[in-house]
Amino acid sequence: MARLWVFPGSFDPPTRGHEDLIRRAAVQCDQLIVALLINPDKQGFLPLKKRIQLLESICETIPNASVEAYDGLLADFVRLRKADAVVRGVRSATEMETELPWAGFNRILYEDFEVVYLPARPELRDVSSSMVRQLAAFGGDVTPFVPECDAEIIKNYLTNRT
Repeated sequence: MARLWVFPGSFDPPTRGHEDLIRRAAVQCDQLIVALLINPDKQGFLPLKKRIQLLESICETIPNASVEAYDGLLADFVRLRKADAVVRGVRSATEMETELPWAGFNRILYEDFEVVYLPARPELRDVSSSMVRQLAAFGGDVTPFVPECDAEIIKNYLTNRT
């Protein structure tokens, strides 16, 4: 039986940490859906279209990975896709404490909800989308923190907002 995993997030913007987790998760399953959450209550740093573009460029070289946008509950998306597990990256013990209640909550909503936790690599542990956003907002060089394909797009977006 083919194993389908879902890696959800807002990916605003995608970081080298996200890229690493996508690559590591993809070798553990038959199909990986990188699920981009559409949150109608939140204006993103990058528009949805740009985030999809960035994630698709990461997944371009990973044959079993694809990108889908979704809105609503993660448990509903997982049920609809008949996914076997959700992948979550964890950078710290504090993050794990936050993740565990969400896993329990989602399990109540969908009894077959399973989570696979992947620890962040030490060299990527401190990289977060919020830090990259702040660095970019102040004109800093985001290149060390985002996938190669992202840096130019992020710089162009900040300059031209297109």
